Amino acid sequence: MASISTQASRSGPGARWRALPDRWRAAALLALPFLAGVIGLRGLTHVMPTFHAGDEIAYHLPTIEQFAGQLWSPDLVHYPAAQTPLFHLLVAAWSQVVGLELWRLRIVEVLISYGAALVLYRLLRRYAAFASGPAILLAALFACSPYVFGQSFILVTDNLALLLSLIAIERLLAFERGGGLAAFAIACAAIGLAVLTRQSSAWLGLLALLVLVLHLPREPRALVGGLTLLGLAALPTLALVLAWHGFVSPMADPASCGLCAPAEGRLGWAGDSRLRAPLYALAIAGVYGTLLHGPALWDELRRGEVARWRLPLAAASLGVVALLVVPLAYHTGDEGWIWRIARSGPEPLGTAWTFWLLVPLGCAVLAMVARRCGPRSLPVLLLGCFLVAQLATRLAYQKYFDPIVLLALLLALRPEQLRDRRVLAGVGAIALLSAGFVLAFVTGVIQYET
Repeated sequence: MASISTQASRSGPGARWRALPDRWRAAALLALPFLAGVIGLRGLTHVMPTFHAGDEIAYHLPTIEQFAGQLWSPDLVHYPAAQTPLFHLLVAAWSQVVGLELWRLRIVEVLISYGAALVLYRLLRRYAAFASGPAILLAALFACSPYVFGQSFILVTDNLALLLSLIAIERLLAFERGGGLAAFAIACAAIGLAVLTRQSSAWLGLLALLVLVLHLPREPRALVGGLTLLGLAALPTLALVLAWHGFVSPMADPASCGLCAPAEGRLGWAGDSRLRAPLYALAIAGVYGTLLHGPALWDELRRGEVARWRLPLAAASLGVVALLVVPLAYHTGDEGWIWRIARSGPEPLGTAWTFWLLVPLGCAVLAMVARRCGPRSLPVLLLGCFLVAQLATRLAYQKYFDPIVLLALLLALRPEQLRDRRVLAGVGAIALLSAGFVLAFVTGVIQYET
């Protein structure tokens, strides 16, 4: 009897689960947050209360409906959304199969977001050498982060651009490690599609250019081939820009557009510097960078010579100088959980109190991450290109910056760091922050725009 029961236990659900390949277990576990979201929203029939959820009805659904009626000859110049049209065309094609009921259309968004989590898991496993368990943990942390999870259940363009960005980054890493121009070609294709989803994804082109130049310095033919691939990827968006006579559709509402000229919209750049957006991104790095990398960097400083303090102190000083030159205070329309906290206190010298702490901290942490990973490492290049591109962003919405800053800092982690309880505590803090953000919207503590 004992042998029978032992055999049954070995062949039970637990044993079958352990026998599954790592990728299948990861796929199952990473699906759970999305399944919970679908169930919580009653099969996607309820709207996800999150930042800018009202854009779904105001801009994206009308564009999808317009394209669904013109599917084989869509008007790609005159439509309501401010973003490039790939997402809307994709959902319009899906509508030909399932119809235009909103909950059916939202299925595509859930699948896109789930796909982004899977690609990040692959990235962490293959290129950062994480074991399956830690890779699942970090991919889930990203998927459930404040400005990724909320966008997973409404029709918006953010997460498709994010998925394509992750594919491009994965292929650029493959190219770095000897994948050749075939890997670079796929990266360029993903970049082209990302920019056709959101114009703000153009920073990926700069990243690809830097990776190409840094890794093919002595192969002129390959360099020319890579530049040609990048140029071809940019052609469809260039054609749209020429047709629009600008960077957005002429029908787009400039108040919802981060790239429109300031005179056309209600918010952004009016009396401000273009540094507001990069400084806000640095503040986000001050939060995530401290929680994820702070312990390792502190240990490095504590064990090192006094001279090792010069770089972080110089970077923090630059952050202070930047805030003295460009005060960072709340303006009507600025949104994000850091803005919410910043509004609760004083504004010494014109800058909200939180930024006096977070911007210098973000500068110091990023400087040390760059020294630790190397200035030519892809996470450092990624974050540098992204910050430079934010000079063109007019609206300091946290959702524009939060996912990419978190992604870069996750990619900069090393497997041994997750054996540090302090880093695990930082991961837990980010998870609690994400859960609190969702609950704040669900309970009505934070109201979303309609």
